[in-house]
Amino acid sequence: MAAVEGDVPDWRDAAAYAPLLHADRSFIAWEWLRRTPAYRAAAERARDASVGRHVGGPGDAPEHWGLHDFVPPHLATPVARPIWSADAYPHVLRVETGPARGDEDFDLERVAAMTSLVGAADGREHLLISDGLRVIRVDVLEGTVAAGPARLHYRLSGLASAERAVLTLRRLLAFWRTGRFCRSLHPVEARARRWALMLRAHDALASGADQRAIAEVLLSAEAGEPRWRCRVPSLRSQAQRLVARARHMSSGGYRELLQ
Repeated sequence: MAAVEGDVPDWRDAAAYAPLLHADRSFIAWEWLRRTPAYRAAAERARDASVGRHVGGPGDAPEHWGLHDFVPPHLATPVARPIWSADAYPHVLRVETGPARGDEDFDLERVAAMTSLVGAADGREHLLISDGLRVIRVDVLEGTVAAGPARLHYRLSGLASAERAVLTLRRLLAFWRTGRFCRSLHPVEARARRWALMLRAHDALASGADQRAIAEVLLSAEAGEPRWRCRVPSLRSQAQRLVARARHMSSGGYRELLQ
């Protein structure tokens, strides 16, 4: 996976990666996906097809990438709005809709500024409510939320899968009640800082930086001193592990974040 010049920030600039420290892991996964050359090519072909050019190639369905629609790869967090499929990102609440009956109905217009909605060929709707850092994902299996207010009926099943859906439901209810994302229900990811370091290490490698430069900028200025590998062997080990994890993530390991 190679970073594309102009599409990613300077890996030395910690502030440019700061949004990831407060982002849902689905956005961190997006940062890896948008750097994938094959995804970038598929998204470009999809763009060409949308303006009438006949194109084709591997991975041309967004579902191949775990998405319900292609997102332009130049869009970074917190601007991008990737709508991951339930197969890729299991924190999806499944609902059916019925006729509106009063104050307890869901009205898409009320939250339109924070929503993205994709319709599928089978008539299902895939809804994303997001401020660019936090996420609430809902799949409308039957009925619609696009046509106006509707009563939501929640479909839960299983045990572990129900826990994830219930968490998303709690997030939706809190958001609907207050108009804000509840901090306690959207806690900061404990490993977000480490994930951001991995991404910076990947971008550093893609820009031609060596392990010493990565260690000096991302870990400790001691790596810039003579004989640093011998003087600070633990720092060398940390750098090696960081680079190894970055390579793992860039080879598809980022999908583990979604699960």
